Amino acid sequence: MAGSRKRRAAEPEREPEPEPARSAAMAPPAWLDGHWGAVPDPEADAACRCGVLEVSHSAGKSAATRLYHQYPLRLIVPRRVKTAFPDADCVWCYSVTFGGGLVAGDRSGMSVDVADGCAAVLATQGTTKIYKHARGGPPGKPPASETITDEASRYSTADAKTSRDTVQALAARVGDGALLAVLPDPAQAFRDSRFRNRQRFALAPAGSLALVDWVTAGRAGFEGGGAGGFTSGYGGGVAPATQFPRDPDGERWVFDSYATAAEVCVDDREVLVESVRLDQTWGTDDGGAGGADGAGGRASGGLAARMGAVHALAVVVLVGPRCEAARRRLAEALEPFAESTVAGGANGVSAAPDPAGDAGWLLASLSDLRVGDDGTAGVVARVAGPDTDSVYRILRTALEPLGRELGAPPFAERGLA
Repeated sequence: MAGSRKRRAAEPEREPEPEPARSAAMAPPAWLDGHWGAVPDPEADAACRCGVLEVSHSAGKSAATRLYHQYPLRLIVPRRVKTAFPDADCVWCYSVTFGGGLVAGDRSGMSVDVADGCAAVLATQGTTKIYKHARGGPPGKPPASETITDEASRYSTADAKTSRDTVQALAARVGDGALLAVLPDPAQAFRDSRFRNRQRFALAPAGSLALVDWVTAGRAGFEGGGAGGFTSGYGGGVAPATQFPRDPDGERWVFDSYATAAEVCVDDREVLVESVRLDQTWGTDDGGAGGADGAGGRASGGLAARMGAVHALAVVVLVGPRCEAARRRLAEALEPFAESTVAGGANGVSAAPDPAGDAGWLLASLSDLRVGDDGTAGVVARVAGPDTDSVYRILRTALEPLGRELGAPPFAERGLA
């Protein structure tokens, strides 16, 4: 008897086998394999496996029939959203990141499938914050930025994870007569962060897409100084003792790199590839160090100097029959700004940055998309503004017709308008 107890004690504990239903819920959708087309992207593919949302009809209404998420992503589907149009049939899904943002090396994203005739909104509860990277280098080589001290590099590069870019991705399918609206608040990249975002949408011939993809200059109200909030590679929160530089103009366009791309396919035909890349190494005469101070600031001729007074950049894409009213409104709202941009309205960009004010200018361009052989139209709009609020205002005005489809006007369902 004693020997039997000893044998049982020596046996390793077996991991409980996952329940079949739970395993199915956690599995990525089969269509995700090969979704990225001719340009495979393992990082984006891995990011999209963090979350799954499937919207289909249940009891005659659009419903989240499958919902799954894992760290660092959390998906929230409220039962009720502030509704201006009670008859609208739409699922709202909010994405949240643990810790309030994305840290170096994070992979975060989701795959979304909207069935025929359904509607879904992907939104956020605030700006997507991308925290800084601490970059090490060969012995004896100075840090790439003055904000990264030798002490910080030893702590923060102890884990190889910090050498990877932060990646966010979205893979989506939209069925016939369905609508997907991607309406996040802007990304906010902190000093020295490296961020890449890729989104690819596969629409059925009668599918509709409303996409907003935008970014702000960063923490314009943060002057720096102090330890800068470093978290060590050891996980103990140790911060370098050396004070970080102060900048009275705030943290504006001082991230290391920011890249985003949106690809739209309709009936298996690629109709749009829209990409933006902002990088400190472009347009400098010193091999990418960002000027004499190495910080890429306005004085050094880095990215901040090239962006001038621009504080927010936005891209808006509207495709499909359920976005037709919004497409017309977007053209009406932006046409005057597009004309003034061509006529010299960009002069305001050379003014001093004033993110908290109202500079009275807005840069815009409009490009029509020919989506189908039957003349189905779409539009791509690009907007640059001197402050976040001015871009929010134009987005609310231009996208207001979508409220009837979504149940609440975009960027106003939380009482922002």
